[in-house]
Amino acid sequence: MERVVPVLQIDDYQQACDYYVDGLGFSIDFEHRHEPGFPVFMGIRKGELYMHLSEHGRGHPGTEVYVFVDDVKFWYERCQAKSVPTDGPPDAKPWGNTELALKDPFRNLLRITQIGTHKGQSTPNKPG
Repeated sequence: MERVVPVLQIDDYQQACDYYVDGLGFSIDFEHRHEPGFPVFMGIRKGELYMHLSEHGRGHPGTEVYVFVDDVKFWYERCQAKSVPTDGPPDAKPWGNTELALKDPFRNLLRITQIGTHKGQSTPNKPG
């Protein structure tokens, strides 16, 4: 198995749980603190999607992550049902994917993306 797991910076454990667990439906795989009351480093998961969240200053506020999913409409409907703000409904992009943009409470941008939803254009950077 090969996988990339982004680390997103957070600054409030409860706010992260409210957003990612209660709002988006992730579950917590693990939490680690060096001592009780210390900042958390945690792993979250939804199906085969994994992310790490860190109060240790890892990651960078405002990180952008593409999250590839099978059904972007399902994610949008979940956001609507759980009052998770979006930048609008899923949007068909010129490159052939449909994307839903979410900004978490820590300024990280999640682009929930279903690939190959329509014919897209390719604009390679090659001399003609």
